[in-house]
Amino acid sequence: MGTKRKSVDIEACNYCESLQTDLKVKIEGKSFKFNKVLTDAISHFYRESSNMVENISDNLHEINLSAESFNEFLYTVPSFRKCINPLGITIPGFSKYEENLGSTENHLELWEAVRVMKIPSLIRDCETKVGQIISEDNFERIYTKANHYKSDIVLCRARKYLDYFFMNNYNKNLTLILTYEDLFRLIKRWPFHHDEMQDTVLRSIFEWAENVDDQGRPAVASKDDVVMPTQKGRKYENKAVGKKVNKVQEELSMLSKILKASKINSASIECLEELSKHPLCEQDHEAKLIVTKAMNYKLDRNTHGYWPPDALYGNSLDYRHIGVLADNDRVSALVLEQCHWIRFPRCPLHTKITNLTVFDNELYAVSSTGLESLIFVYRKKEWTFLLDLPKKNYSAISKGSFIYVIDGTSCSVKCVSPRETPVLHSEIKFPVMMRNPETALDFDKSILIFCSIDSDDRATVMCLEVPEHKWTDCGYLEGSAKNMVGFRNETMYFILQRDGSISQVRRKQDNSIEFLLIKRLWSIQNTLRGAFIYRDVLYIFSNTPMESSCLRGVSGMCREIEYWYQEEEAGNFVQYYIPVLDICRSEHLYGD
Repeated sequence: MGTKRKSVDIEACNYCESLQTDLKVKIEGKSFKFNKVLTDAISHFYRESSNMVENISDNLHEINLSAESFNEFLYTVPSFRKCINPLGITIPGFSKYEENLGSTENHLELWEAVRVMKIPSLIRDCETKVGQIISEDNFERIYTKANHYKSDIVLCRARKYLDYFFMNNYNKNLTLILTYEDLFRLIKRWPFHHDEMQDTVLRSIFEWAENVDDQGRPAVASKDDVVMPTQKGRKYENKAVGKKVNKVQEELSMLSKILKASKINSASIECLEELSKHPLCEQDHEAKLIVTKAMNYKLDRNTHGYWPPDALYGNSLDYRHIGVLADNDRVSALVLEQCHWIRFPRCPLHTKITNLTVFDNELYAVSSTGLESLIFVYRKKEWTFLLDLPKKNYSAISKGSFIYVIDGTSCSVKCVSPRETPVLHSEIKFPVMMRNPETALDFDKSILIFCSIDSDDRATVMCLEVPEHKWTDCGYLEGSAKNMVGFRNETMYFILQRDGSISQVRRKQDNSIEFLLIKRLWSIQNTLRGAFIYRDVLYIFSNTPMESSCLRGVSGMCREIEYWYQEEEAGNFVQYYIPVLDICRSEHLYGD
């Protein structure tokens, strides 16, 4: 039977033989196993540079380079080469290798080689070039190796790359491989200002914490960690449990610090509720407290009461906190800490602004026309009409998902949902015993409505639970509820009555409300329009003249009091913020 023969391509055969790498490469007598591309390039470099002084046999099995020669080879690699080759090296025929030498794999092999050689100048040059090729595709490999080698040069370039990359992008995989120090640094100066990005960022933080080791470095479980359930193994596991607890506590400590550095207040309430049930959050009291605090802020941020110091996402240097005043048919604003007033743009439909409230970080105004009330939102530096309501003299307060409009005439609370259709979502009727509402104030997860009775000596207090919309009779408040204002600090709620009495509002164990008198600031009857605490200063606005210098701070509540007034009748006074550029372009009024 005949034998089948294959045709043989001699040139292809020679090429295949050239792919076989049996050549041993030594540098200063130390053996290195380089990949095919590097080995061929080194071999060509060795042949050409050696042939300049002596003839070398084509049949090489081993080459031995000096450190100086290897340094010369490095400068033939395109990414290592500078504008002018400092060594003046020209290798004939080397261009065919240049295209493949610039890969990440080759740079990492060369980096590993120079580290084995322990020559500082080579290490420095090599690490500089490795840092320069960092990209999204190779970041994980280079960053991981740089941390393993503790290379300050490469890590410095990696951090600069992170700053540049995260200016306009987000890659969860990059954050998951970062060390604690680098993740903390990145989160603290996080450039994203968009609320929708914060959910992804926070989930990444928890995912990172699940896989970090006790040194703050991402860890991957290996098969060597698995212990068979023998008696000896059980003893080992018992020891490991204590070690694991310590490890978890360390992780949770790092988790809490990163959460504090993050812009957690900008995350969605759904994301925060999800993370509050995370196993790590359940085990770490501090992390649980941070997430819960952010959840409460999301529920309460729409009220006039309190803005925590980190309430602003983004660069706080670009914004200024202001106190906003309903000033007849205009809106005026006090730029806090600078003590000067500006005007918001005028709306021709504003007749008399009776109420201002902040909902979802936007300013809303209720303007009375005599027969009806119009609700406007301040958006993109102009007023936009939202809704008209019959009658007038409403009180408005934002809480949770709605703006609650208290209507004493129809004995109801109207729930306005600005971002939904219909805007007037629902209506809640007053309880039978409730009448003559004077003031509505934020308290915890409720709205307290103070109603006048026959005498100014006391007022009835009704509580509307949010979001359940259930009514509770909370008894009485000593003194008048007229012109009363409320405010809060980070942990406590307060009321300021027109006779100057400051009281803390507390919920007792039986769920009833009590008012604890703290101090009386003045002895006259005052027409108060609003109050809030910002950076430990209590800002008060009134229609009653009084010298601010007569007022002193209240221990445990505020270190000082800023009192502002105008004798012309004004509406309420709430806290808000606007970009610095809007302040510069606004109409300036007066100030210190």
